[in-house]
Amino acid sequence: MASAQAAAAAIRRKTRRRNRNLITAGAVVGVAILGYVGWHATHPAVSSLGPMITAPVTRGDITETITATGSVDAQTGAQVNIGSQITGTIQHLYADVGTLVKAGQPIAILDLPDMRAQLQQSRANLAETEAALQQQLSTVGMTHSQVSSAVAQAEAQLKSSEASYAASTATANLQSAQVPTDITKAQAALATAQAALNTAESQKVQTDKGAALQVANAQEAVTQAKANTVNADLALTRDQELLTRGFVAQSVVDAAKAQATVYQSQTAAAKQSLALVKQQVTASLQTAKDQVAQAQQGVASAKAALASAEAEPYQVAASKANAESAASAVRNARASLKLALGNRAQDAQKAAQVAQAEQAVQVAEQQVKYYQAQLAKTIIRSPITGTVLQLAEQQGETLAAGLSAPTLIVVCDLHRLQVDAYVDETDIGKVRLGQKAQITVDAYPKDILTGHVSKIASGATILQGVVTYDVTIALDHQSNHLKPSMTTNVTLDVSDHHNVLLVPSEAIQLHVSGASVNVVKKVNGKTVIVKTPVKIGGSDGVNTEVKSGLTEGEIIELAGDQTTNHAFNRGNTSPFTSGKKPAAKKK
Repeated sequence: MASAQAAAAAIRRKTRRRNRNLITAGAVVGVAILGYVGWHATHPAVSSLGPMITAPVTRGDITETITATGSVDAQTGAQVNIGSQITGTIQHLYADVGTLVKAGQPIAILDLPDMRAQLQQSRANLAETEAALQQQLSTVGMTHSQVSSAVAQAEAQLKSSEASYAASTATANLQSAQVPTDITKAQAALATAQAALNTAESQKVQTDKGAALQVANAQEAVTQAKANTVNADLALTRDQELLTRGFVAQSVVDAAKAQATVYQSQTAAAKQSLALVKQQVTASLQTAKDQVAQAQQGVASAKAALASAEAEPYQVAASKANAESAASAVRNARASLKLALGNRAQDAQKAAQVAQAEQAVQVAEQQVKYYQAQLAKTIIRSPITGTVLQLAEQQGETLAAGLSAPTLIVVCDLHRLQVDAYVDETDIGKVRLGQKAQITVDAYPKDILTGHVSKIASGATILQGVVTYDVTIALDHQSNHLKPSMTTNVTLDVSDHHNVLLVPSEAIQLHVSGASVNVVKKVNGKTVIVKTPVKIGGSDGVNTEVKSGLTEGEIIELAGDQTTNHAFNRGNTSPFTSGKKPAAKKK
């Protein structure tokens, strides 16, 4: 349906375009005639061949253009046909042609009383099934909770009793076997600890004696170094006095100074050594004390372990009594678990009844959701923000939904429009993405809109034997005047030519073999018209590029009366006449 309407609209636009082309052609012919008459009246170019209109070959810039007709269309997603998915009577209609609607705004409400009744019935069914489910859950919950709790308690009690029995039995057996060994080990450990204490105390005595000796030796070294330093200083003083009297040489004084410096260094080193020895002695004494304390603690621990080992026979008897009690608890727990497991059959039957009730609730919920969704479809909303273009139905009429949703209203965002130009197949090869375009519409012929090529269709449209391709023009600025389906005239700037030879387009004569122009030349003092073949390039409709055949400054004929020149074959010499040569007019 949409494609047929689009084709019909395209045919109508094509017909209007051809009519406009005929009108335009007639207007061009009229303008050309008036131009010829006006030029002839104001610029007579008199020659031996009669009056004619000429122009020089110039050099300049030219922009090659392509013209095409088209229409204003909405961008993808900017125009939507809004319909109804269900059948119903239009109760309220909130939009009219030309109305601005927002996205999500309700535009129509359908009246479906049967649907509302079905929704209420489904909600009542849901409430009934939920009540039945709650009743089952209250009973089953109590029974299941009791059974599960009893089984869990019995299983936990059994595991605890078994673990307690195993631990008590293992402890009693282990204690019975280890009592003699533990006493022997404790006695041996006590003897070892006592020996370690004796050794630590002996080492502490030796450490105290050695520390005193080391400190005395270090102190003696300091005293000796100080005495040497005093002697060296006295000798240096004596040698310096003798040097002043001339009794000794300078080298003797220098040697005395060096010796004094050496003894001073030895004194400082001896003092440092004394301090270091004191630190080491202090650390050694503390270590010896710590070893004695540790050995004393080991002796105390060994005595406590021996006392504990000697008391183990009494613990063995208590462990055996605990094992007997744990065995009795295991027997009781097994009996309780057997009784709890017997109650699970009744609990399984109740669980099956609950599952059936839950399934009934789920079915009722799905029915409510279905009727809610159907009732929500009675409110028809606009998916986009835009203006209403078409209203297919009125309030009170019935919308009949079939395999496809019937169109109720057409909404278009007038701020997201584009122009689709129908470019002839002979020109489509020159069109490129990004090329600039100028657009006019018949409703506002003085307003020139600008844009650029955004899409080029690969598929052709054939209407009445004319092959065209759809070229989409993105507007640089959206106009508030544009409306969808307006007829447009599009001019595409396909290429720029700079500093090229130009001649007026009306001077070009096209033939099967190519193009030519009439060049005005002087031959033997006479003005003659020479038909000159040329190779032409692009054209902007006013001027045409000449690639070869002419030179800048040559004079070419545009129109005029000429006499026959048998020396030069002139052919069709004017865009305003046919191939016949008109008779020359007398001045």
